[in-house]
Formats: sequence, structure tokens, C-alpha cells
Amino acid sequence: MNRLNEWFIKRGDIVTLLIALVFSITLLFSNHGVQMQTVSVWTLEGYGFILEKISGIRHLKAVSGENEWLRQKNAELMLENSRLKEALQENQRLREMLGFKSSSQLDLIPTKVIGKGSNGFINSIILAVGETDSIQKNMAVVTAQGLVGKIFNVSEDHATAQLLFDRNFRVSAMIQRSRVNGIVKWHEGNQVILAEVPKRSDVQVGDTVITSGLSSIFPAGLEIGAVTDCRDDQQNMFMTILVRPAVDFAKLEEVFVIKRLPLPSPPS
Repeated sequence: MNRLNEWFIKRGDIVTLLIALVFSITLLFSNHGVQMQTVSVWTLEGYGFILEKISGIRHLKAVSGENEWLRQKNAELMLENSRLKEALQENQRLREMLGFKSSSQLDLIPTKVIGKGSNGFINSIILAVGETDSIQKNMAVVTAQGLVGKIFNVSEDHATAQLLFDRNFRVSAMIQRSRVNGIVKWHEGNQVILAEVPKRSDVQVGDTVITSGLSSIFPAGLEIGAVTDCRDDQQNMFMTILVRPAVDFAKLEEVFVIKRLPLPSPPS
């Protein structure tokens, strides 16, 4: 059927000409006889039917072409809308980063997360900065929301950061409200615990956990997360304190590296 339609479209003018010629000859030799009048009616009817068919096919093809154009434009608009949404979200993230950098007293180096570490034993991310950007091993990595991890490997133009929920990561921390100290370390999945906190310490669900500053790597006051559960363990002298990280590690795209400040010179 499609081939027949295409044939009519391509040869419509020729068919129309031939039918008109037959119709003209018929009229030329026609007389007032009943038979010739019948032939004339049939010829006219056939000619009109074919013209209507050709016109309909041409219209359908035009509509089909218009629909294809509309589908293409719709796809282009959807892609443009998606691109604008992504640009808006990136703009919001960068505004947050800029606000954090402006309000922070730390020397911060902004960078993008360009991948995840390939080492299966270490939970890590790959950053688009390196030695040429003054990045060094053990520098802290943060976002406006809180602590991400620390640098553990550096090349000329890239660096790898060990994440907070890596099984080998440790950071001295405290409960911001009560100043109870402990050590934050990986627990399971994307969850960490505040360990080595004695029983009956003043810890409550919802408390904010921050870095204590008892380290040469992490400055004091960086948010780590919030307490989601705390309980005494009858078999242990310490409490079990679960902490939900402040940073959403599944959505990391931009981070800051805290540039290490030079140590003060000893008095002469």
C-alpha cells in the first residue's frame, strides 16, 4: 500500500494528464446517446476519485513530514530544558561553595570530583587538582556541608581523597553540645560511629558531631554528621553511637581541599 501511495505521488501529474486526455477524447466523440453519457459519467467519476486520492496522499505525506519536524523540535526543547536545569543546579552548588569559602577562615582550594578511586580496598574519589595546585598528602577535603575525607595520593595534576566512610579512616571528633570526645570511624555501608565514648556520657540523638581539632590534619569545628542512635553496650565499657554523615557522598561533584598552613616558627 505504501509503495502504491508513493507511486501515485511521484507520477500523479502524468496520471492526471492521461486521465484528462481520455476524458477530453471521450467528450470529443460523445453524442447525446445514453451509452456515451454513461461513459462520460463514469470517466468523470473516475477522474474525480483519482484526483481526490492523490490529494489525500499528498496531504498525509505533508502531515507526516510536519509531525516528524514537531517530534524533532520537541526532542531539542527537552534536551535544552534538561541542560538549563543542570546549569541551574550547578549554579546553586557553586553559590553555596562561594558562600562557604567567603565565610570560612580556612585557605580553601576548590576542585571538581572527576571519578571514583579504582582501588577496591579504599573508598575514594579522584580530584582534578594535584601537585601543580599545591596539593599535598593528608590535606583535609570538605564541602559546605561538612567533612569529606583527606588526600592520600597525589600526582602532578590529580589527587585521590580517602573518604569518611572508608574502613581505614579515623578522625578525632566531639559532640558539639556536650563536648564529649571520641573517634569517628567507619561502621557499615555509608554509616560511621563515634567510638571510644565512655558509658553514661552526655550524648543524645540529634547531637551534631564535629572535628575536635586534636589532629594536625583536620581543623576544629568541621561538621561530620548527626547522632542517629546511642546506647550502652552491656558487654563493653563504651557507648555505641551511630552517626549519619552530613555530606551526601552519592552527590559529590565539587569539593574543597584545605590547604595546610605553615607551622609557626619556634621562638629564637
